[in-house]
Amino acid sequence: MIVVSKFEKLYLLRNIFFPIICIGLSILLIDVKMYYKKDADVTFPVTFLLIVGCLVLFYNLNSIYKLILEEKTIIKIYVLSRRKESIPYTSIKSLDKEFIDGSHIYEVGQITPGYYDYKFSLEDDKELIISPSNFKNYKQLITEINLRCGW
Repeated sequence: MIVVSKFEKLYLLRNIFFPIICIGLSILLIDVKMYYKKDADVTFPVTFLLIVGCLVLFYNLNSIYKLILEEKTIIKIYVLSRRKESIPYTSIKSLDKEFIDGSHIYEVGQITPGYYDYKFSLEDDKELIISPSNFKNYKQLITEINLRCGW
């Protein structure tokens, strides 16, 4: 059975939030110059915000990947570049679970309970991270990888 990962919507939103803020601020500065302060020099801040926003957007989009679990391998496809990595199940050395604390506000208390990130250590000193904050079907992904690795 082939299993395809499904993105969590907030994960995608988190990755494009900062670039949208940078681009929005640069548009606001241009608007202020055009309609309110015609003599204001906003070229440097606008250029800086646009460059930072675009660089962060491309970096974040290049780090987002989709997983396809096949019979013998895991295929990792990066969203922006469409580059594919093939990870055989035999190259997975170990599984580490790391607990990520939930949100906590002093006045209110604990808002979210926290969750586990699953980190698979690979032979070439790389890690494959599967997190519930990234994938909707992370439990299915973890279960399938564990079954195919024989753990």
